[in-house]
Amino acid sequence: MEKISTGLFVILLIFCLSVSPSFAAGAFDYTTIKEELQSLSKKPSTSTLDDSTFTTRLKERMKGLNKPDEMKLMGEMYELEPNDYPYQADYIRLDDIVLGTFWWSEDLDFYSLDMDEMQDTYIYGTTLTTLNDVGYLLFTQEGEPVYPDEWLEDGSDNLQIYYSLPPGSYYLAATDLNMFGGDGVYGLTAFTGEETVDNVYRIYGNDRHETAIEISKVGWPDGAETVVLARDTTFPDALAGAPFAYQNDAPILLNPKDSLNGKVKERIKELGAKKVVILGGEGAISAKVAKDLQNNGLDVRRIGGKTRYETAAKLAKELGYYDQAVIAYGGNFPDALSIAPYAASSGIPILLSPANALADETKEALKNVTDTIIVGGKSAISDGVQKQLATKNPVRISGKDRYETSVNIATQLEMPGDIITVATGQNFADALTGSVLASKYYEPIILVEKNKVPDPVRKYISENGTWYYTVLGGEGAVSQKVVEELSGL
Repeated sequence: MEKISTGLFVILLIFCLSVSPSFAAGAFDYTTIKEELQSLSKKPSTSTLDDSTFTTRLKERMKGLNKPDEMKLMGEMYELEPNDYPYQADYIRLDDIVLGTFWWSEDLDFYSLDMDEMQDTYIYGTTLTTLNDVGYLLFTQEGEPVYPDEWLEDGSDNLQIYYSLPPGSYYLAATDLNMFGGDGVYGLTAFTGEETVDNVYRIYGNDRHETAIEISKVGWPDGAETVVLARDTTFPDALAGAPFAYQNDAPILLNPKDSLNGKVKERIKELGAKKVVILGGEGAISAKVAKDLQNNGLDVRRIGGKTRYETAAKLAKELGYYDQAVIAYGGNFPDALSIAPYAASSGIPILLSPANALADETKEALKNVTDTIIVGGKSAISDGVQKQLATKNPVRISGKDRYETSVNIATQLEMPGDIITVATGQNFADALTGSVLASKYYEPIILVEKNKVPDPVRKYISENGTWYYTVLGGEGAVSQKVVEELSGL
């Protein structure tokens, strides 16, 4: 087995030298990095690491971990192999929790981390078993080690403290100091020493266009081939867009009807997108906007119908074969957007309906469907519509209001509730653009009032032990009062 592992390492090293200019130039040396990690572990620590809420929480998150092949939860990410060299590094943000494995004894994992300003920075790591001992260290882009100002340890738990760490881009390298491997699980996190609400992550911009852009930066840090463009002031054509956007791994950006927003144009370029899909007809986003996009070298496509019901049906067709569907009221946004993360990640289309009778386009889109989920109460989707769906095994999920409905959707569909996405229930924009992001991490979207956490949401958080919140939008959407309230629940 040792000979096989050595052989695999040699093959990987030769391959990386041939494809990675920075590695071939000698900026990073695999052996030297391992020696630096071992050297740090042999230095006497400043003191013993005291147990804390944060370290306990990280250990709790690691228990019973079944490592999937992709990131699942916002604020908690899984290592994406291969990440054995700097050019393969997984991108992480401050306050992310990284859960990884040592899949062989010589495994060396790389993560990239950007610091926007000089600040105190703490990096904490731990493993689940005594067979593994995680070692980690920051390196500059040039491959120079950055030693911590203080180093605290307690068995396999280590905390590195950097005072006034300069801004810049860094690599965080991790390895098993015991050289056991064995798919041992480890956890890593980097966070600042600032007094902040550390279990709430707010994504926001100065307006809805910028908030959508910031959401795209979080969910698509390495770019996206396709971008979905939706109208910024009306919701109907975009209500059913989340499953399509998720299937195409595309962020949703918002744009005015008659002109291409400059920051949206810039973000599309930053993403390296080649295609833009416009949701809705020219009454939603004009031909002029489409032409401007084409003039920027983009392949532009429009998915739209004469009505919101036809647009939703066309988006459903884009998903390919499906035998389940969501039926949501087409006259308002909360119910459709609350179920969007579940529908998108499950490959289920969202079809729209008037309150009292199915639209013809919706009936056609339901032809091969055997099971349906109705979201919303009888004032949104009537008993008459439910009777029309009798052969489609309809199951209704509703609540006394939009807030309780969002909670009941997450509960009845058994979505994990320990980490949730929070959005205002009083406007559509942030929940719409954040729906695909929530889908990527399989998080429910729970709606709140601007200045209040509704009682059904409080109860849901208590019952699910929710400990981390991704808040969509600025204080004009979800106030700081609500953020502090969530943090203290």
